Amino acid sequence: MADQGATTAFVVAHPGHELRLATWIARTRPLVFILAKGARAGRSETRIQASRLLVEALGATPSDLFGVAFDSEIYGWIMNRDVKVFSALADDLREAFVARRVEFVVTDAWQNYNPVHDLTHALARVAAAEASALTGRPVEVMDYPVVMGRLAHAPLGSEHSHIEQSSQDLAAKARLIDDYPDVADDVRALDDAVGREAVSRETLHRPLNLETLRGPLDEAPWYERHGEERVRAGVYSDVLRWSHMAPIVAMLADRLSAAESRSGSAVLPALSPIAPL
Repeated sequence: MADQGATTAFVVAHPGHELRLATWIARTRPLVFILAKGARAGRSETRIQASRLLVEALGATPSDLFGVAFDSEIYGWIMNRDVKVFSALADDLREAFVARRVEFVVTDAWQNYNPVHDLTHALARVAAAEASALTGRPVEVMDYPVVMGRLAHAPLGSEHSHIEQSSQDLAAKARLIDDYPDVADDVRALDDAVGREAVSRETLHRPLNLETLRGPLDEAPWYERHGEERVRAGVYSDVLRWSHMAPIVAMLADRLSAAESRSGSAVLPALSPIAPL
């Protein structure tokens, strides 16, 4: 980038997502934002602590927004349709982008797989658009597939870049997976589900319009069906559904539209309010 003070940001939902783009991170050394602490149950901070060590091992920098809340808290906000808390998160992310002169953002793709992944995607796009409107500097956003194959339930945008990885790069990534088991289990599960492409392929994509991503589906999002299974098994008491997400997404859509109007140009593909299923 021409601006020597500019920063690249990596904005993701959970600890361990950095392993999906470990080669890119090692080369780019971004400022890393992680929304959730990643606790499987209770209030353990083991995963976010392991992720901090992993990010630093890759030469990147954990931001001040690194493990903002426990997963149970975030799911509670969504179930309560707490628009205000997600609006405040967008504010915090935007202010961090402005303060650190962020001009390139990579974030989780919207895949109808995990609601926190999808909201992180929307938050990053809103924060980037608003930072751009405030500073007059374009802030480019790309996403990457957190999950792949049969686990992904939304299309990706066109490929922006493919990160070439040597055998040494792949060996280094394999060592990281072995060295950080607390956050590598998702990558191993993805590897089991879709094969070695989960580890060997790193790509960045131009994000699609959210109306396209979240348009009418033939079936409910994966997280709804998974939640129904967990309720039947007695693990969850309630199912998180798209209807819980809809008002939060609509708020973020309005903010992005307003930011683009202030800047006088569509810096990013527009978010659009989406009707519930």
